[in-house]
Amino acid sequence: MSERFYFDLESGEETIRDDDGVEVGSLEEAMAEARSVIAEMADEVCASDPDRSWSLVVRDAAGHARRRLSIRR
Repeated sequence: MSERFYFDLESGEETIRDDDGVEVGSLEEAMAEARSVIAEMADEVCASDPDRSWSLVVRDAAGHARRRLSIRR
């Protein structure tokens, strides 16, 4: 059975919501996907504003934040 999870980007000043999400089999699979997303985007996100800290929030289909990962270069 698959579940949909969403990866929102958050800083203290801004939230960028993921409206598409991904279908995966478990929260653990969503976390693996989240780590992959962070690896792909960390340089770009951190370079655009090096003083701002960003997090990737893994949200379930009900809208609850399940995990929060810091985005670092």
